[in-house]
Amino acid sequence: MQDIQTSRPVTIFSSEPQKPLQYFKEIMKYRFLIWAFAAQELKVIYAQTYLGILWSIIKPLFTLIIFTIIFRFFLRVPTTKPYYLFAFAGMMAWNFFSQIALYGSVAIIQKQYLINKMHFPKILLIVSKIVVASVEFGISMVIFFILMAFDRVSLGYSIIALPLFIFINIVCAFAIAIWINSLTVRFRDLNQLLPSIIGIAIWLTPVFYPTTIIPHGYEFMVYANPMAGVIKGYRFALLGEPFPEYQYWVSICICVIVAISGVFYFNRVEDRIINYS
Repeated sequence: MQDIQTSRPVTIFSSEPQKPLQYFKEIMKYRFLIWAFAAQELKVIYAQTYLGILWSIIKPLFTLIIFTIIFRFFLRVPTTKPYYLFAFAGMMAWNFFSQIALYGSVAIIQKQYLINKMHFPKILLIVSKIVVASVEFGISMVIFFILMAFDRVSLGYSIIALPLFIFINIVCAFAIAIWINSLTVRFRDLNQLLPSIIGIAIWLTPVFYPTTIIPHGYEFMVYANPMAGVIKGYRFALLGEPFPEYQYWVSICICVIVAISGVFYFNRVEDRIINYS
């Protein structure tokens, strides 16, 4: 009996961590899945409600009205620009951050029915959450520009810095999401703790108030928070407020390093995360 030979290529999947360049090439090969996962989730989020995507307009405006009443009319927080613009700039940055961090932190667990059946870089599940959060962020940005036009507040040259701070915003959230997914192997409770931590952190971040009201001697608590620098960057780009001080950039650089190291660590433990899920 003669052996039957075939020229069909055989792909062998290994559980060993891939080298960085190889991992990057595989991510690019399967990048179409980012849009497929995002489209599927957006359909689920908005198709199952009566108002659909209108909730992306209603929620931020309702929140803005509540906090404008509290901080502007009751607490009389001083701002150099109209308070609702000042607060909305901070809200956009924070909501974008929290959505990526929260959605991304459960990306692997949500798709456990799929990841054992299909081979692809699982980090794409986390990246797809950035696309999902970007939809609501984009709608909020349009609302912000409409409010600026309504109050006749013009944009300055500082707007060219906005893409930089949007990118840093994404990196800060991605750093949390990638590490939560990586550490899920040992600490499953992190997914339960993260919403509470973010819910508390918003009050320690100058989202609804300026850093000028922080007592002297406690500024280090704000400088240690990279999102404080990001929010101040948004207000610089959109409202022409002062550029973030150099102290903020220390924590931002640390956050970037954490995000990069998270990708390397995720590559090492990806298969163990799958098995644990």
